[in-house]
Amino acid sequence: HYHMGGVATDRSGRSSLPGLWACGESAATGLHGAYRLASNGLLEALVFARLAADDIARDLPKGAAPPVPLDFPAGGAAVDPAQVARLRRVMTDHVGVVRDGAGLRHSLDEIAALAAESPADGPMANMLAAATLIAAAALKRRESRGGHYRTDFPAADPAQAHRSRLTLAEAIALRED
Repeated sequence: HYHMGGVATDRSGRSSLPGLWACGESAATGLHGAYRLASNGLLEALVFARLAADDIARDLPKGAAPPVPLDFPAGGAAVDPAQVARLRRVMTDHVGVVRDGAGLRHSLDEIAALAAESPADGPMANMLAAATLIAAAALKRRESRGGHYRTDFPAADPAQAHRSRLTLAEAIALRED
């Protein structure tokens, strides 16, 4: 519910990344706008799962799907539980359903500090990327719409009633600004 849809897809659940389809809460299909109800998400997941499965089946060569090799290399950066707790706290306190610009800016500063203290890859980097995207997108939206309420911008703004897109590079630039 922080995201309200994420990976942009076409009507078959296909993303812009070859071989990646998405449906349900992870997808931004455009089927419904900023107000996502759980029952709508479930129905969307069922419908788009079928559409994605049919599209995947059309892409596969005749016969069985090729095996997917799974490789889980040993090692990797361990996640620091204190950093995860700090990230959760800032997201809960400042990037929840009710938010304001000052809190969102503070959250981006905290996320930047955590990023400076953390390995550049691994699970924590993924958590920080998701948090950065969520907080930056919320800071850019200067209105209240659907499931999100900005106390500093309490009214809906018809000029912002459109799907928005934000890359990780753009979100990091806003975080570092």
